[in-house]
Amino acid sequence: KQWYQRRVRGLNKYWKNRDDVSDDYIFSYLGPAGSYTPFHADVFRSYSWSVNVCGCKKWLILYPGEELKLSDPGLNIEKQCREKQLKYHLVLQGPGEGIFVPSGWWHQVLNAADTISINHNWANFHCVPKMWKYLTSELMLVEREISDCRDLMSDREWYEQCQLVLRANIGIDFTEFFQFILINLKYLSLETFNRLVNGLPNISHPLKVLDLPKAIDTSDYNVKPVSQLYTLDDVIILATSIYSLIKSCNC
Repeated sequence: KQWYQRRVRGLNKYWKNRDDVSDDYIFSYLGPAGSYTPFHADVFRSYSWSVNVCGCKKWLILYPGEELKLSDPGLNIEKQCREKQLKYHLVLQGPGEGIFVPSGWWHQVLNAADTISINHNWANFHCVPKMWKYLTSELMLVEREISDCRDLMSDREWYEQCQLVLRANIGIDFTEFFQFILINLKYLSLETFNRLVNGLPNISHPLKVLDLPKAIDTSDYNVKPVSQLYTLDDVIILATSIYSLIKSCNC
């Protein structure tokens, strides 16, 4: 079994600015020959890079969507890839070599020798849509799994319970995702910020700063699933509206 030691820096500006968590997604892996990381996609559907200090790793990386064609992700992945003629890469990573894994690409890693590596999971606005899709799909699974408890709760209790379980399962909930967007907006240049805002589609009910209490109101939670309360555009528009207010107030 692999074990690792985490360093104190941030996955991005959001985690770097928090003092209530110690997990920052920059870490080192130490694993003996034959140990491995099971088949997975990286945390929050982030990007990742890994550099070997010593040793050798064998990576199996599937193209996006190919993981859905596997009969059983718990069985021999490489054998299934060959038999089903899936699109994948096999990579041997030696000492001093680095590898980049794009957002949402499923992979498994075998230590072909005693290995030490340095790794970093990170995110930017390019992978935010995949992060949001992952977050909402996981929430729908939560809603389904505890649906037998729905009639025992008020709308607010149901929302809060679903978010609590979501965060326990994947390490983030809707509130943290919104804060993640807002914190990262603060570090954009004015040019990049304007490009982001101008690139947003016109929606029929754009959220404004004064709509924040309405946006988090639970009165209509019984009308549609929690996972459909926001679109990603709604989240970004709300965040950019608050950021615009902060900048206009010069505070």
